[in-house]
Amino acid sequence: MSNLGYNIIILATCWVLIAGAGVYVTFFEQPKEVERLEKAEKLARLRQAEVTALLAEQSSSSKVAREIITKWRARYKIIPDQLKTPDIIGYLNRLTASGFKNFDVRFAANKAGQDFGTYTFKASGRAYYTSLYKFIWEIENNRNFYAVRDLTLDQIDLVTENEETGEDEMQVMVSFSMNIDAFYGGAQGLSAGDEGIAGLYESDGLPITKEDGAERPPVPSYVLPEMKPIMNPFYPLIMESIPPNTYGHLDVEKARLVSIVGADKAIFLEEGEYRTLGVGDPVYLGEVTLIDPTNDRVLVRLNRGGIIDEVEMTMETGERFRQALGPVRLSPIESQ
Repeated sequence: MSNLGYNIIILATCWVLIAGAGVYVTFFEQPKEVERLEKAEKLARLRQAEVTALLAEQSSSSKVAREIITKWRARYKIIPDQLKTPDIIGYLNRLTASGFKNFDVRFAANKAGQDFGTYTFKASGRAYYTSLYKFIWEIENNRNFYAVRDLTLDQIDLVTENEETGEDEMQVMVSFSMNIDAFYGGAQGLSAGDEGIAGLYESDGLPITKEDGAERPPVPSYVLPEMKPIMNPFYPLIMESIPPNTYGHLDVEKARLVSIVGADKAIFLEEGEYRTLGVGDPVYLGEVTLIDPTNDRVLVRLNRGGIIDEVEMTMETGERFRQALGPVRLSPIESQ
């Protein structure tokens, strides 16, 4: 065989070996490496997502922690080491000194826990809604750590006799029952203490002192609920009977407008008595809203048990005044 034949065989053998190696690497080795790299990339992405989630969680937790620490440092509630039932009863009696027909308190329980102890009292009675609202506001927001639970309210209409006039008066009140918790013996640092709140807040531009902050919360008023109720949900919008004229105001149904003095005063006659009123002055069931000297009239707005009415009172200067003039026509006096 010639040298050319040997060369061809050698080249063919090399080509077969190279092609086989290429096929082996392409179809067997490279897919495994690609799969390994894809898994490594996926794992890296998962770890990156996990790190991102951890960073976001850390940021959120830091924000919550800052808020909690701020609230903790801003606490103003006092939890005394020792608390006696006479002190609690005296405190409740001071808060219910006015606006309550009766306030009955009964001891219910005394529980001593690991972090604090609790006295529980059951209270019931009758009061004006605004007075009861103020009592609960004081209980919940004063520095003494008290809490109201299981509050129930029912409307009652109490009819009493006025000692001065002898007339019956209807008083719209509420009957209530509640549980009152008083906390004591708190763990170390749980109670604010006077030294812990000194200088933290201001009230009306003045720093809170120990005397000023004895009971009232040393915090700005805008962070607390309203001290007075916006409305009384137990007071009827339209009453079955109107209240009596307890203060003896002018009754426009029985009075007569007799004169207007200047631009802001009107004189009325009621049962032989003259009374002078101006705009904004109260009358029975309402107030004077307008005095019109040009047209000799007065407007009075009345609230007739929830029904708003406007009454116009005029001076009797029409036909009766012209009748007083008579039919005689006067002529100028001629000079002699």
